[in-house]
Amino acid sequence: MRRKFALPAAIAIAIGSSACTKIESRDLIREGNQLYVAGEFEAAIEKYDASLEREPDGVTVLWNRAMAAESIVLARKDSTEEADIAKRRKYADVALESLDEWNQRRDKVGPQDAGPECRTRTVDEDEEEEEDGDPDLRAYQEHRLAIWGADARCDDLIEHWRQMHQACPQNEDLYMTIAQTFEDTCGKPEKAQEWYVKRTEDFPDSAKAWYSLATRTFYPLMPDPDAGMPFNPAIEATKRIEIADEVIGLLAKATAIDPKYRDPYVWRSMAHTQKSLARQYVDPPETPEDAIEAIMARRDLMMAWRETKAVCDIDSIPECPADPDAGQLFVDLSTDPTVWAKQEINLSGKVVDETVKKVGDSIYEWSFDLEVPYTPVAAPGEEAPPPPAVGEDGEEAEDPTRIVKVRYTFLEPVAEEGEEPPDISEEIESTVDQWKRLKLALFSGVPSIEGDQVRLVAKQKPMIVCCPLAPLSPEDEKAETERLEQLRAELAAQQEGE
Repeated sequence: MRRKFALPAAIAIAIGSSACTKIESRDLIREGNQLYVAGEFEAAIEKYDASLEREPDGVTVLWNRAMAAESIVLARKDSTEEADIAKRRKYADVALESLDEWNQRRDKVGPQDAGPECRTRTVDEDEEEEEDGDPDLRAYQEHRLAIWGADARCDDLIEHWRQMHQACPQNEDLYMTIAQTFEDTCGKPEKAQEWYVKRTEDFPDSAKAWYSLATRTFYPLMPDPDAGMPFNPAIEATKRIEIADEVIGLLAKATAIDPKYRDPYVWRSMAHTQKSLARQYVDPPETPEDAIEAIMARRDLMMAWRETKAVCDIDSIPECPADPDAGQLFVDLSTDPTVWAKQEINLSGKVVDETVKKVGDSIYEWSFDLEVPYTPVAAPGEEAPPPPAVGEDGEEAEDPTRIVKVRYTFLEPVAEEGEEPPDISEEIESTVDQWKRLKLALFSGVPSIEGDQVRLVAKQKPMIVCCPLAPLSPEDEKAETERLEQLRAELAAQQEGE
């Protein structure tokens, strides 16, 4: 009988011992998790290690240990201290080994069962794959990439993306991923450049491929913020123009493929601006070369404006109000009022406070006289106006003024559905009172003339971005083109004579 009970007794002892071991293991995991939450990652890893010694078959604890080690790695991602780098490398090994072991031992598929993802998934597709696919496997792969990147493991990352590229050569996004890995992680800009170029070769009809190569080519032109200059003085002027021309050519290919792709226009405007800044000349010009460079600089700015205007057209951004000279404006209105028909302008002057009043019973419409100073300008066919008078003290007299009748409309507040619009009468009264106190106030509106009385219809507008006006008028551009041809002919004759 004793022999019959001996085996069950031994089994009972073993089961009891095993149960105690598991309880100890789970207690250690719980303690490790508490340390993890407290940010004591190294202490947490010690608890996880102790748990694995007692229960080697634990799977979840491997993931916990990997996450704790990864946290140590990420905290030292950008450190240049040798001690930090050594610790980062040590715990990167711990994290990667734990992840690999976890992936091999979990009940689901291992890494050998996972094929590369060749397409960019949408949110809905991600939700579907969350049910049908293997989210644990994706998490495993993402954490490995994060650790490789944080520990600057260039070879591992490049090999991963190389395999992805071989399996998914049609995935254009991988080209940028590989290029950025070479650039940021490996510190090999020349290899990154190869992939930027390779992308345009393999996807010649991709506007984004040409745009990406162009922005990378532009990078040396970027001004140093600490230098306080709008260009990079470390690069000589002729080289800056050469780089800008290359950028413009690359961006032209992008917009030829997709004319509505706005970003290339932005960067092309920047490239033309850099060309203008690289022009070197004496002002006022002393030689034909100086005069040519001055015209070319203005032409570059005009080209930059055209690119900006293209962006405004794509984004439906309205033009900014014009800033005409007040004297010229008055002459234009008196000779040909259609010049400013429907053209919004900025006009500044002093509000004549005794003329300020509401229009009817509305709190939103007001009228007042605006006393606008101006420098007299001769009308076509008339003699030039006399120079400003000089007083006994030797100072010029103040500019004459002219009254402009302004009608101003404030924005009416929009009421929520089923509610009354808010009362903004106090804000309006405060604004009007401020006009009266200012020596010079600015108003935007459309000008007109009735008899000899100039009027301005102005409306309050919400704060919006507006598109700048062209730096040169069509007439100015034509005159400068003719002048440029003349200067080049003079310079050629001069060089031939020499």
